[in-house]
Parts: sequence; C-alpha cells; structure tokens
Amino acid sequence: MLLRATRVRSNFAEYVPIALVLIYFLETETQSRMWAHILCNALLAGRIVHAYGVSQLEEDYRFRVTGMFLTIGVIISVSLRLLGNYIFSAGT
Repeated sequence: MLLRATRVRSNFAEYVPIALVLIYFLETETQSRMWAHILCNALLAGRIVHAYGVSQLEEDYRFRVTGMFLTIGVIISVSLRLLGNYIFSAGT
C-alpha cells in the first residue's frame, strides 16, 4: 500500500508542474482564461482518475490509462498551441 501511495504522489510530482507552467505560459501569451480553465479541469480530472486507478489494491488499468491520457493530452495540446503561436507570430 505504501509503495502504491508513493508512486501516485511521485507520478503527480513528475507531470503536474510542467503542465501548470505550460498552461501559465499559454494564458499569459493568449490572454485566454477559458482555455486555461478547460485545460486545468482536464488535468485535474486526469490526475484524480489516475490516482484512483493506481491506489486500488486490484488495479484497474482503464483508470490509469485514462488519467495518463488526459494528463499527457493536456501537456501535448498546450505545447502544440504555444509552438503554433510562436511560429505564426515569428512570421509576421
């Protein structure tokens, strides 16, 4: 049980800071609070689902995969949006 709890917290510490920093950059660059709220809600939902899936004694991988999909999806979508904004702003 302790190993599972440690893994949930360390996984959180690996992914959430970078996601929040990227969301902050997106919000300050685009001044769009709506996207920041949507992405933070998706990140929160992903982390809750992942933590629930990993913390169960008989782990259900559907929860774990769904949580990681949401978390990585947020990171990738914000990164692509920031990259796209940079490319389009550099061209003008």
